Amino acid sequence: METTVAMQHELSLKNACVEFMFVYQQKNIDKMLSLCNAGGIVEFVPLGDAGTGKIGELGKNIWITLTDCFPDIDNTLDAAVAEDENTIRCQVVIRGTQAKDFAGIESKGKTFDSDHIFVFRFSDDNIIERITVTWDHADFMKQLGA
Repeated sequence: METTVAMQHELSLKNACVEFMFVYQQKNIDKMLSLCNAGGIVEFVPLGDAGTGKIGELGKNIWITLTDCFPDIDNTLDAAVAEDENTIRCQVVIRGTQAKDFAGIESKGKTFDSDHIFVFRFSDDNIIERITVTWDHADFMKQLGA
């Protein structure tokens, strides 16, 4: 019986990750944020200290800017794996065409296709309370001609 409950819990968390990535794909930032604790932490690892802040502030601003600068931004969730009872690691490919300058990268109309790892940490009530995102930032910049 406990195994079934644990499996259902894990499936519930994975479904929340799938929903997050789906609404990200739809560029629905408000819906993304509704799945999260706005005061929770987001960490965009390659950006160092400047890439760590609150989901409802830094996360919101980065996602709004990304969807504005890359209007065709898209993602594919390749895998979602439970690391523990409250943490899901997702392998995601994000791609898009740059239409505006982004984070000091001048727009040359180039596209990127980049593997990302999202680690979602959930509260006991299944709300995302921490998101850690990593990617090869040097490769991202190279693809955009920076």
